[in-house]
Amino acid sequence: MRDDHLRKLFFICLMINCLWISFSHAVGSGENDAPIIVRLATETQRLPLYLSRFICNDGSLDSAYCAKLENILQFDLDFNGMTYLLKPTNEREKLGGAGNFDKSLSAEEWRALGAYYVVKVQIENKKLSAHLYAVNGEMAKSIDDLPLTGILSRDRRQIHQLADTIHKALFDKEGIASTHIIYTIKNQSASEVWEADYDGENRRRLTLDSGYAITPAYVPPKPSHSSGSFLFVSYKTGQPKIYYQSLSEGAQPNRLTYLKGNQLMPAISRQRDKLAFISDITGNPDLFIQLFSPETGAIGKPYQIFATHLATQGTPTFSPDGKKIAFVSNKDGAPRIYMMDVPAPGTSLKDIKARLVSKRNQESTAPAWSPDGTKIAYCSITSGVRQIWVYDLTTREERQLTQGMGNKENPSWAPNSLHLAFNSSDAGACELYLANLNQANTIKISSGVGEKRFPSWEPRNQ
Repeated sequence: MRDDHLRKLFFICLMINCLWISFSHAVGSGENDAPIIVRLATETQRLPLYLSRFICNDGSLDSAYCAKLENILQFDLDFNGMTYLLKPTNEREKLGGAGNFDKSLSAEEWRALGAYYVVKVQIENKKLSAHLYAVNGEMAKSIDDLPLTGILSRDRRQIHQLADTIHKALFDKEGIASTHIIYTIKNQSASEVWEADYDGENRRRLTLDSGYAITPAYVPPKPSHSSGSFLFVSYKTGQPKIYYQSLSEGAQPNRLTYLKGNQLMPAISRQRDKLAFISDITGNPDLFIQLFSPETGAIGKPYQIFATHLATQGTPTFSPDGKKIAFVSNKDGAPRIYMMDVPAPGTSLKDIKARLVSKRNQESTAPAWSPDGTKIAYCSITSGVRQIWVYDLTTREERQLTQGMGNKENPSWAPNSLHLAFNSSDAGACELYLANLNQANTIKISSGVGEKRFPSWEPRNQ
């Protein structure tokens, strides 16, 4: 009985560790806005882009409003991981043709001013037009007549779409400016799920009176569609249970799991057919699979896929092809990241083997598999503070991504496998941050009352 009691206590501690705070001792106080530095060697050198001052010839939209739209595009182009903005100079503005949108562009002159790319934007009659010029390739592209409303929340998303169109034209890859992030905000004894644009703006509440919601995750969309629903864990019945809910306004949650005991940390495969989660129905917190359909919910009964005597499992994440799963286990002592093939139903537990991934640090949690399948991000205690690390599946190398004060936890990859969202807690506050593998500094995207945790980046299925 005593061993069982201790095991339960350890289960609770690990769940708290994975979900809320670090195992480590409290870190000294510091300013919450202190920069979080990315230490990971950049994978690709960013290229210089010059964004000319917006030309606003619209009587219904004043210059202050146009400046707000310009600031949004500046953020998108400067943090896309592929380009960085050149500072305005008289020479660059003159060559950019301020007041003369149709002026011809000179590749030789732009190269002399350090630009690889040039973007010019004009607003007239509540329509936005942009001209993109790739200096070295001498490629020009026009984006004409994007409608504006004069309502910042709506026009912000139009600017994000423009940024993604520019990104696609330059790099033949989808940008992430039009994506969203869901997360939780905890106020006193309540915790609800919210959604925001990737830059933290346009936030909206998704759950109401959920009975304390944690660990939300988008359900991957059908190919060429957007995500339409999400999963989360709620304590509405007193014990943690898994629910799913539409992203539509006013939608109500539907309970997904009806097992006894606790069900936590749901993760869904990109194929939308399998749900992994942690349950203690057997008396020990172990890893389970539930066959699943977003249209009909759970299919059949869940089955256990990993268990080790007196060990605790947590935070599963699927590989993009749905054939492998990474998770946390303390089966060899401290919690670490392991990886294994997803076993077929009926496979004997004794025949299931897991390979250790995280070897550099003793306590690692919250793995997240990148959409391109090449990396796993996770958090580890490093010199007494939880930091974000990245494991390269090709080289089998572990590299530290962040450093600085504050416990960084719960990493989530953007669809481009370049950007990450995570939460960082310091000096009594917990906020959301963005990082990407090509830039040194992170960006804080949340503020205000409440602890923001468990970011989950909207996935895409091309």
